[in-house]
Amino acid sequence: MTAMVRKALHPLLVVLLAAVSALLLAVVVAPLVLGWVPLTVLSGSMEPTVPTGSQVVVEPLEGEADAARLSTGDVVTFMPRPDDDTLVTHRIVAVAVDGEGRRSFTTQGDANAVPDAEPVTATQLRGVVKYHVPWAGHAATLLDAEQKRGGVVLVAAALFGYALWQLVGAVRDRGGRPAGAGAPVPPQDARTAQLSVVSGGSVNS
Repeated sequence: MTAMVRKALHPLLVVLLAAVSALLLAVVVAPLVLGWVPLTVLSGSMEPTVPTGSQVVVEPLEGEADAARLSTGDVVTFMPRPDDDTLVTHRIVAVAVDGEGRRSFTTQGDANAVPDAEPVTATQLRGVVKYHVPWAGHAATLLDAEQKRGGVVLVAAALFGYALWQLVGAVRDRGGRPAGAGAPVPPQDARTAQLSVVSGGSVNS
């Protein structure tokens, strides 16, 4: 009975643990390891590419050297006004370089009909979006850093517990087999059975 329950639950548990693990890897582990920054999207200017409530993970940018790596099509996070900490995430639609080699970027939300009114300079840039996880930002806003780290530990413990459960179950199943169940089956003579005619047709042997 235990083996049957384990077999029935196996696909469901694998899918559930894989989904939770992938989510935590994307929104917690990868940013921590790589030094990237997770941010929650609060408005719909980048829809449908980045839905409201998504979590974008950005690689920090600093100065002209980092700005030189950007090109048209990149999605960046920036401060539209130097004296305001509000962040905006839009796509670069044009790049300009002045006589001194300083770059400025024309940005536009995917859902907006026109580009942003003011170009963005290198000093306003905060990061370039590496990837986003749809709707994960809603959950992220409910958890602090300590709770997110706890989630990683919890998933790791769940994976370990699941592996242990499978191992114990396999050992019990092996121990409960009748004697000789695991012995090799001796080879048998090959035989050809003759088929009798049930209804019209030929007989193949």
